Amino acid sequence: MGEVIRPFNARMKTRLVPTMRHLYAQGNNVIAFFYAKGETRDGQTYANTYAWFLEMKDGRIVRAHGFFDGIAFDAFWRRVKPEAK
Repeated sequence: MGEVIRPFNARMKTRLVPTMRHLYAQGNNVIAFFYAKGETRDGQTYANTYAWFLEMKDGRIVRAHGFFDGIAFDAFWRRVKPEAK
């Protein structure tokens, strides 16, 4: 949370809005394939495609692996500075 999620949100002007493309589930495994975009603090749009591979147990996520376009993420991360607190 402290290394990625909070610093990510501090770079955004609006929240990241997901659009689900596909949701797959088999047994305790779920794959969420989605597109998400939002406005960054510098007024540009951040958009990326994600695939989250989730392992579930008793209705809770016990393991997660996320995949996304690292080039788009890195460009955003370097360009937009987090909001100062």
